[in-house]
Order: sequence, then structure tokens, then C-alpha cells
Amino acid sequence: MKDSIISGIEEYFRKCPLLKDGVFRVDALESEPIEYVIETEMTNPILTSYVDGSSLRQYQFSFGSREYYSLDRAQNIDNSTFYEQFCDWVEAQNKAGIFPELPKGCEPQQLNVITPGYLFDASMETARYQVQLQLIYFKEA
Repeated sequence: MKDSIISGIEEYFRKCPLLKDGVFRVDALESEPIEYVIETEMTNPILTSYVDGSSLRQYQFSFGSREYYSLDRAQNIDNSTFYEQFCDWVEAQNKAGIFPELPKGCEPQQLNVITPGYLFDASMETARYQVQLQLIYFKEA
């Protein structure tokens, strides 16, 4: 069992076969490529509350990266292709019922891609790309 949802999510994405060698962080991203980050987002966590005190919840977060970037069309296509394949991987994991390990009393139900990968910001040498995700889970009372 994990101590927190974010630690389960971080470990889950470290296992993604698409990731290149690079630094993996939580809530921090440096300016040099290649780095990956999981960042929590603000949202109402409770989707449905039940009479017994249990609830259906969501945990929204972004998976992002710092990539090489330039006016070179091929480089930028590679960056976008990574995010297409990353979203496909998340959707395949969801369909197969493979989810992050969560703390005791929490049972994952779905991991959804909310937004496809997109360019978040760029300079002439590096760019940040990200995809927004939603983990839906059941939490016991």
C-alpha cells in the first residue's frame, strides 16, 4: 500500500515504457531537458458522497515534460508524437484495469485523459508539454 495518492501516481508513471532517461519530479520542473513532472491540480475531490460516509472521488493532475524544442519541424513532431503515444498508453492501461497503487481504503476505478498532450510554453531551445489526467477512485468511510 502507498502512503499517498501522489506517490502511487508517481511510481505508476515511472513504469511507462515511453519515458526516456531523464529526471522525474513532483510539483517541480527545471529548465533543462529531458525532465518529467507530475503536478497536482485544484479541483473538488468528491464526485459522490454516500450515506455510509464513503465517496467516489477524483484526483486531477498533469503529467508534463521539458523537451528539446526548435524551429525544426521533425523535433516538434517527435515531441507531439510522444504525447499521442503517451495518451494511448494511459488509455490502454485504463482499459486493462491497470491503475496506480493507492493508500489503504482507496480503490482506483478509472484513469482518464482529460486533455491530449499540448505545448504549454516554449523558448527557442526547450518547451514544456503536458497532458491533464483524472484518477477516479472509491474511498471507504
